[in-house]
Amino acid sequence: MLTVETLPAKGVYTLILFLSKETLLKVGKLGAHKFPKGYYTYTGSALGAGSSSLKHRISRHLKKKKQKFWHIDFLLGHKNAHLVGLVAAEIDRRVECKINRYIQIREDAQIPVPYFGASDCKKNCGSHLLYLDEENVTRRVITLYSEKFGIHPIIIDLSEMTKILY
Repeated sequence: MLTVETLPAKGVYTLILFLSKETLLKVGKLGAHKFPKGYYTYTGSALGAGSSSLKHRISRHLKKKKQKFWHIDFLLGHKNAHLVGLVAAEIDRRVECKINRYIQIREDAQIPVPYFGASDCKKNCGSHLLYLDEENVTRRVITLYSEKFGIHPIIIDLSEMTKILY
């Protein structure tokens, strides 16, 4: 079984999360926003070593209780948010904006909060958090990684793991 420990040191990742009911949430400087019930993807990268590595970044995302530093920390820390999947790939360059944009276009995903996870984005993504409101999101993201980028993704089912961590 694949675990966070099996992840490469550097890479890109897409978290798949489910929000069990509509939630009003204050997200740092972005302010309060309403998040509809449904499925979301959050795409990022971790290209450093040590605390900037992919393993460390994903391990941090898995913790409910942590200092809220990034936008995604506010959402992941909420009791209604449940991580259900992780799609990651080893890569040594920034491709999260391309993957995010491809998910948005291909899946007709919506931007629930402008600039979420992308306040410093140079590619004009609008947001690195996307709302899909459908099931089987993980399977479709896996296909997108393979089709568009020709990279063999690593898939970790987080639905059982996060029940233990929360």
